[in-house]
Amino acid sequence: MSSGKLSVHNISVNLGKTSVLKDISFSLEKGRTLTVVGPSGCGKSTLLNVLSGIIKNYQGEILMGETPLRNAELTYGYVPQNLGLLAWKKVKDNILLPFKINKDLTIDQDEVDDVLTKLQLTNLLDRYPSQLSGGQRQRVALARVFISHPDILLMDEPFSALDTLTADTSRELFLDLWRKYRPTTIFTTHNLSEAVKLGEHILLLDKQPATVLRFVKNPLFESQHQHNEAAFAEFKKQLMGWIREGVNTENGSNNQRR
Repeated sequence: MSSGKLSVHNISVNLGKTSVLKDISFSLEKGRTLTVVGPSGCGKSTLLNVLSGIIKNYQGEILMGETPLRNAELTYGYVPQNLGLLAWKKVKDNILLPFKINKDLTIDQDEVDDVLTKLQLTNLLDRYPSQLSGGQRQRVALARVFISHPDILLMDEPFSALDTLTADTSRELFLDLWRKYRPTTIFTTHNLSEAVKLGEHILLLDKQPATVLRFVKNPLFESQHQHNEAAFAEFKKQLMGWIREGVNTENGSNNQRR
């Protein structure tokens, strides 16, 4: 097994009496991206919380290579839905927060300057989050995770609250930075177009308790067909068909139990 492969085996999570995740399994090679698609409330955030170590009470096994994930010496970057910016700190302090928390991290000022330039944040460093637009706050969150060089980057529907144009711009900025730094990335979304644009692999989840409908290699990611509207629409149609198959199977099972 590759020492860089993230392997998730039969992960199940119960929160109280509620089953949230059920037998989730997939694997992802180092430096790749996975988009996780599922309806709101199905358990996507719970999956990220398990991977990040926030949720420790689960059934199943997660490995990095042959080492249990919780014992692997890895750094994480996490962009939650609310972006996790501290309202009382200026932009520059929010961006450098990982270096305040983890004294073992070393600041490479050239790289910091490069990221700030790419994300057009240089002139915003002395502002507070409340003085920024939604797209600007998103860029601050991206800057924070990329300059800390995480081994694993977890992003929880980070663009869902943005308008269409700002979200498209943010996705392109994310891909530019990902291509340069190549963190192993897991990105949740309920937007199929976003899933196809950002994921080399796509994990389709059913409604809660979340189970795996399909784990799919994305033939359009980073390919010459990425901007072919017909190919893009056809692949989205295929994904939607698999999702509907899952819904129909679930409805059939429910009807049989009645």
